[in-house]
Order: sequence, then structure tokens, then C-alpha cells
Amino acid sequence: MGFVLKFMMMDLWLKNINYENINSVFTFSTFFFNSMFGGRISNIYIMNLIINLLSIIPLLCFSQNFNGPESIEYNSLSDSYFISNSNNGQILEFIDDNDNSVFANNLINGPHGLEIVENTLYACSGSRIKGFNIETGEQILNFNIGANFLNGITHKIDGSNSLLFITDFSARKLYEFNINTEEITELCSFDKSPNGIIYESNMNRIIIVSWGNNAKIYEFSLNDYSLSTLLTTSLGYLDGISIDQCGNFIVSSWSTNSIHTFRNNFPVNQTNGFNIIASNLNNPADIFYNQLSNTLAIPNSGNNTVDFFYYEGDLAGTDTNWPNLDCYSSDIDQLNKENYIVKSINILGQKIKNKGFRIDIFNDGSIKKQYLFK
Repeated sequence: MGFVLKFMMMDLWLKNINYENINSVFTFSTFFFNSMFGGRISNIYIMNLIINLLSIIPLLCFSQNFNGPESIEYNSLSDSYFISNSNNGQILEFIDDNDNSVFANNLINGPHGLEIVENTLYACSGSRIKGFNIETGEQILNFNIGANFLNGITHKIDGSNSLLFITDFSARKLYEFNINTEEITELCSFDKSPNGIIYESNMNRIIIVSWGNNAKIYEFSLNDYSLSTLLTTSLGYLDGISIDQCGNFIVSSWSTNSIHTFRNNFPVNQTNGFNIIASNLNNPADIFYNQLSNTLAIPNSGNNTVDFFYYEGDLAGTDTNWPNLDCYSSDIDQLNKENYIVKSINILGQKIKNKGFRIDIFNDGSIKKQYLFK
């Protein structure tokens, strides 16, 4: 019992460390472990234990409570991620301090795709679109589109109208839902089952990935409302799609259990993309790329886990018409966030730029603790 209580105290302390004073970490830890083991542990061994604990605790927390994680969406207001648990009708909210709580329950069907528009989280649930206030969790929408299996979802703000675009996986259709008027429009049909979807504002188009072997990637233009096939890939069972700050599209594939990147002009000779940025996954589903922190979030629906990878946008080969050509020069998109990272360090104060436990120091003096995978 004494050991358990001491470990709980250590866990609580780790979550509230002031990392600006690294000496306090070592001083407390020396006292803690020597009191636990009767003063028989060397200082070097204690420091190794600290680093291992900081690595293990986030890994344990990331895999809790997931049950068919399907889609993930970043909430910038609370710096948290919403994750759909498609096997038990839940939406979870994952917060920085490893708090993985139930945000919404009893959705009956799914849920699958998630999308935030202003202060509302929209979820695909069978034939219905459901909406939840992201601050209170109150359900404010339950609209029956009359579809078979709503799956992927994205949005566009068009003047005074907010538009959702949703794929119907089973009926192979694309719908437009006007949030303001609650009007439904069937836009097009596909020759393969459409899955993940994303709106790309630079060319005012929607990019859709599809299911099955030699999966296709489609473009639906919102300039003339036409559908075209951009690329027939050599991949199978494409699920999610996102976009980096360089304009490259990030796509998850079940056939390779990997994440592939595609140039924004989809060259016909790059049928499996130009790069693999994550592999050894397990049925990677509807992914999300957070451009503010260069974090790629991947729900693994096959083994009930969620991975967070560090990934910077890749400028090489990007269409020169893309508006953000300095996209890869910083750890954070400073144009879209007032505070930006000036330095990232590990527990020993050493400068780092990639995976693992890191402490980000911002220009205003604030700090943020996080664990990124790669």
C-alpha cells in the first residue's frame, strides 16, 4: 500500500512539474526514491528512472478507453482532441494532461466522421448528423439526412452560410448540408465507396479518398460542381485524408497500414504517393493533422489505440502556386497563432526537434509539456 501511495504521489507531481527548474525535479526524485528504497539508489540510476517514467506514463494513457477509434478532430479552444469510438456510441475528449473522458454518449450508430465548425462538433451517426456544443457537450442537432452510412465529413464557410460536405459510404454519394437552413443537397455519385474527405480552400475543391483495391482519389470542384478522378492509386482501402501547411495531402491506407503523402497536383506517376511518413499501424482510420503543433493524430481502429506523430510539412516538389512556400521553416505556423515556439527541450534541457517527451517554450515565456511519437 505504501508503494502504491508513493507512486500516486509521484504521478501527481510529474503532471505538475515546473520544468523551468530542472534541479527541483532531481532533488525531489532523490528524496522520493531514497525514501522508498532506503537510500540504496545512486543519483545516476534515479535520473534514468525519471526519464523512463516520463516516457511510460503517456504511452499507458494513450491506449485507455478506445473502442474502435474512427475519427479525430482537434479543438483549439481547449487544446484537446475529440475521438469517435465507433464500437460503443461514444465521443471521447483527450486532453494534454492525459485525461481521456467521455464527451458524448449513446449515439447508437457509430459515430464515425467528426468535424468542428465554430463552437459545434458535428458527428456522422448512421443516417444522421448530430451536433454538440464543444464547451458544454449539449446536443443541439439531430438531423436525419436519409443516407445509408454517413462516414467522412468536412466543411466550408461560404459567406453567411456554413456548409458541411458528407460522404455516404454505402450509397456512394456526396451530400451538402447547409447548417444555417438545414437544407440537404445530393451533389454526386461515385463508382467506388467514398470515405475520407477534406475541403481545400486554395483551389475551392473537395478531395475524397475511396475504399477497395486500387483506390481512387477524387476531386469535387465547388467552382462548377463537377466530379473528376485525380488519381487511381496502387493502394487499397483508403480511409482518412488531411492536409499539411505546404499543401500536401496526407492519406491513411489499410492495405499498407501506413500514412502516405501526395502532392497537391497528384502526379500520375506517384500512384502510392511520394513518401510514407508513418508505418506499422493497424487499420489507420480518419486522421487529423494539427498544423499549429505539427502533430499527426492517427486512430488505429484495428487495435484500439491512437498514435500522435511529429511531422513537418514537406515543401520539396510543392506546386509553386501554393500560398505558403515557407511552410517547412518553422516548428509552428506563426501566421495562424499569436504565440509561437522559440525552443523545444527535453527533461535535461537539451534542444530537440522530433519525437518523445518535449517541453515547448513560447515567445511569451509560457511552456507546454507534450509527448510526440514518430
